[in-house]
Amino acid sequence: MLKKLSFLLAVVFCVFHCWTAMFGAAPGIAQKALHLGIILIIFFLDYLAKEDRKWYLKVIDLILLVAVAGSMIYIISIDKTIDLRSGLIYTYDIIFGVLLIIALIEATRRSVGLSLSIVVLCFIAYAFFGPYMPGFLVHAGMDLSRLTSIVYLSTDGIYGTAIYASASYIVLFVILGAVFNETGVGDYFTKLASRAFGRFRGGPAKIAVVASGLFGSISGSAIANVIGTGTFTIPMMKKCGFEDDYAAAVEASASTGGQIMPPVMGATAFLIAEYLGIPYFDLVVAALIPAVLFYVAILMTVDLYARKHNIKGVPEEELPTWKELAKNVYLILPLIYLILAMSVLKMTVTKAGITSIIVTIICTLFSSKNRINLTKLKKIVRASVEGAKPVAIACGVVGIIIGVVMGSGLGIRMSAVLIEVAGGHLWLLLILTMVVSLILGMGVPTTAAYLMLALLVVPALKEMNVLPLAAHLFIFYFGIISNVTPPVALAAYAAAGVARSNPTKTGFFAFKLSLSGFILPFMFVYNPVLLMQGGPLEIIQSLITALLGIYSLSAALEKFVFKWSINQFERLILFVSALLLIVPGTITDLIGLAVLVGMFFLKFFEDKRGMLQKA
Repeated sequence: MLKKLSFLLAVVFCVFHCWTAMFGAAPGIAQKALHLGIILIIFFLDYLAKEDRKWYLKVIDLILLVAVAGSMIYIISIDKTIDLRSGLIYTYDIIFGVLLIIALIEATRRSVGLSLSIVVLCFIAYAFFGPYMPGFLVHAGMDLSRLTSIVYLSTDGIYGTAIYASASYIVLFVILGAVFNETGVGDYFTKLASRAFGRFRGGPAKIAVVASGLFGSISGSAIANVIGTGTFTIPMMKKCGFEDDYAAAVEASASTGGQIMPPVMGATAFLIAEYLGIPYFDLVVAALIPAVLFYVAILMTVDLYARKHNIKGVPEEELPTWKELAKNVYLILPLIYLILAMSVLKMTVTKAGITSIIVTIICTLFSSKNRINLTKLKKIVRASVEGAKPVAIACGVVGIIIGVVMGSGLGIRMSAVLIEVAGGHLWLLLILTMVVSLILGMGVPTTAAYLMLALLVVPALKEMNVLPLAAHLFIFYFGIISNVTPPVALAAYAAAGVARSNPTKTGFFAFKLSLSGFILPFMFVYNPVLLMQGGPLEIIQSLITALLGIYSLSAALEKFVFKWSINQFERLILFVSALLLIVPGTITDLIGLAVLVGMFFLKFFEDKRGMLQKA
């Protein structure tokens, strides 16, 4: 009975968001409150439905469920009168506000992890004990009514920008991803990547990289991407000669990059566009070159590894045929439509998302294998809710942190301290930001990490005259890269589980493969041309030199350049070449290129000399 009720609410949740996407959002705070409220009710209802759960835990689940339902109904009922109160806070405001905060923190502990729950509790304690804090942390302090007012009743808290993006945009693309998965569109991307790259040297790893980029661009989750494509690509890589740890690492790093690959770019990209106040498609265009460079870097490293270890491609008979792919070419139309809807047709993100769902359903009607039936529809509904849960809960709970930061003025003071510690040096501020981003991102959803950093760190970057777009993408990248950064490399651990490999070694290899992801944010901060902020010739020059720099970096990492092994000194030379090509400037580019060309001729003549001596 409880499971049926949970599924019925899941259907209501999906229908509600599809309906409001087509005909306009619910008025006032209702869209955000219903979005978060229904998700939390389903969340606790699913726990109640577990047969092996102890009775006293079920009592707690029921209390939390009722608390969420009550707080949702209450906030919707008073929405129109909040602005007329002149700051008055009533007892019921405090009661329902506190109940929602408790339920959110507990949902976060269960779905996201203990780390984010502890962070939120620390911020709540900070709100109360502000007058007793040292140094720049000191503030006037808040009582319970003030905290409730900011966190529960205002648009600076739980029902702020973050949950707005989740309720308006993100959920639609979660539903779209579920539709893609069940209709075979996601699987088609994998087959397309297999046909295009499978026969080449190290083919299975290249399939993993391209397929994960395509699938990840719509899934928005590194771990979901690992499970979705890794179950197919990892065994194929192992079969062709890749080490277990390396195969898992390739999938982990490629899946992590899916969140930076346009057009969807994971959930957080919608928030960035919202914060910057720019059209979502403009953000997609700006992020295209760095995303492509990230994947090209992994492909280069994988190719050099395969060449060094003489790993062949996949046998022709094991690959899907072009005839089979041509027969199902209609499966790529929904993604093409999505891109055209946002670029050429200039649709809003909401309209592009909902119409893409409709186009996908229409495109698959003509195939009995791919069309949506009742079984697939049930899976889509469940997958949509499961995908929306962690994002909605993270956006809601981070709203508590945002409320405390805004109410205490911590964001402004934190920026001043960071600039002071960096001594006015941008490079040092960027390194500090990178470290903070990686620490906050470990074990925390990218969305939650981004929102905290956008409040605490981005103002400092802007004060140092960093382009706002570059500043937001900088913290976004490092929040994502934390998925493959030991000691808490969740994507690498998920891939290690699929490959049955050593999680620590997998994490190390994934970190190594993703090293370009650590350099790219520095590149576009110092050279915004890589974010399409310049003329065509500038963009082309920056792209070419960046590609050469990434090749030098990949060769140095693998200790193998072109078709020759290199020693430690030559490896150091290639690192220097990479840095020179990556740093913007015509002179540095020319010197870096000369070093790389010189390395080619050095190894070429060494090889010729060796062949003559053997002869």
